[in-house]
Amino acid sequence: MSWEKPTIIYLALVLTLSLHVRAQKIEVTKLSINSPSSSEVAPVVKDSTLYFISNRRTSLLVTYMDQNEELLYRVFRAPLKPDTTLGKVTRFSPPSQPKLNAGPLTFSENGAEMIATHNQRRNFLGKKDRQTTNPLGLFLAKKSNGGWHRYQELQLNETQNQNTSFGHPSLSQDGRTLYFVSDMEGGQGQTDIYISKKTGESWSTPKNLGPFINTDGKELFPYVHPSGKLYFTSDGIDPTGGFNIYYIDLQNVKAGAVAMPSPINSVSDDFSCFVSRDESWGYFASNRSGQDDIYKFSLPRINCTDPTEIVTDNYCFTFFENGPFKSDTLPYIYRWNFGDDQTARGLEVDHCFSGPGDYDISLNVVDTLLNEELFSVASYNLKLERTQQIWFESPDTIQANKPINLSASLQGYPDSTTAYEFYWEFGDGETRIGKNIAYIYQNPGEYRITCSAVLNDNREVCFYRKIIVTDPQE
Repeated sequence: MSWEKPTIIYLALVLTLSLHVRAQKIEVTKLSINSPSSSEVAPVVKDSTLYFISNRRTSLLVTYMDQNEELLYRVFRAPLKPDTTLGKVTRFSPPSQPKLNAGPLTFSENGAEMIATHNQRRNFLGKKDRQTTNPLGLFLAKKSNGGWHRYQELQLNETQNQNTSFGHPSLSQDGRTLYFVSDMEGGQGQTDIYISKKTGESWSTPKNLGPFINTDGKELFPYVHPSGKLYFTSDGIDPTGGFNIYYIDLQNVKAGAVAMPSPINSVSDDFSCFVSRDESWGYFASNRSGQDDIYKFSLPRINCTDPTEIVTDNYCFTFFENGPFKSDTLPYIYRWNFGDDQTARGLEVDHCFSGPGDYDISLNVVDTLLNEELFSVASYNLKLERTQQIWFESPDTIQANKPINLSASLQGYPDSTTAYEFYWEFGDGETRIGKNIAYIYQNPGEYRITCSAVLNDNREVCFYRKIIVTDPQE
């Protein structure tokens, strides 16, 4: 008894086994710029400089405190050296900026504009004003002659009451969409993430990003990444409580928010992140050491030099047997039973199974006159499994500047196998990280989309599909 299996399935299984190597781990390092007696949060990088906010003392002679006798937050910066270490920390204090609390800030792609968080009221409040709030606002500044000038508060929603706060800004790459946090009325929870669109020199009425992002808790520190993902902090997604860092594909918000892996997220509060363009490293804040400090994370880079091409599983086979009955004049036939309620007649037959499973195959000789099985020629169990691979679908051809929506999943692995993260390479020098990715090729050509993953047993696997990008003008 014998059966033949399509060659493509056999080769895929062999190549998959050869691609398993040991993976590196995510590295998290506490930065040297942290002060032992203050908080450091909200990191952002622009022009090889790390900006962050801190309530550290800036003077031994004069100390500014709010009405609750807490140190005011200020913006500080430190240069990023070529060896990835940080230089001396200095205060970032443009002369014309508001004088009270300074919070998270964002920069335009060309570095000509900055939007920063400050108190809306510019005068100091004394102890007698402890019941008086000084909400946060967003202020736009423009760069000229090497400095920042003309701080102007953005009028985002004049219908809100005077105690509504606006803060934690993040500008999209084209500078036309502003993401921010507010406690305005009518939100999903205590604080929500909103967007506002720029039209001319004004900004549209804020729009709540909705229940796929916002919860009944607090959503804070949005950071919109060039890849189209929104990174943010929330204490309302995980029911166990505490702040964690998440990201969501803005082109597919219904897919839901994804938590950053451990040890970036921990049992402590983890929040306010910046992620590099290639998503291989970044900064975030955490109180895991007992106070708010800034940490750097580095994601492992998968060294995938020989990925396997994704295959579509084929469950069609040819079954054959050299039987003892050769004469067509005998009233006997061979009948195959494939264990899926399907049968076929003959010494050589083709059959396609509907999918993976355990199938009991049998071949019997049947007397056609009596319609009885005379005897069994052979029987055995056939176990069909899905090919172990990272599965994603993509078109064979697409026009340049048209989006591709990609979604990765593990196929054929045991249920206990999971992927820490999916890493994408697009063959044009660009990389992305995440289960769901929206990508746009800028130039025509033939490319290879490679998706790699670190499995929960620390193995690395990588698979690819080919794609042709055409010129829309042709």
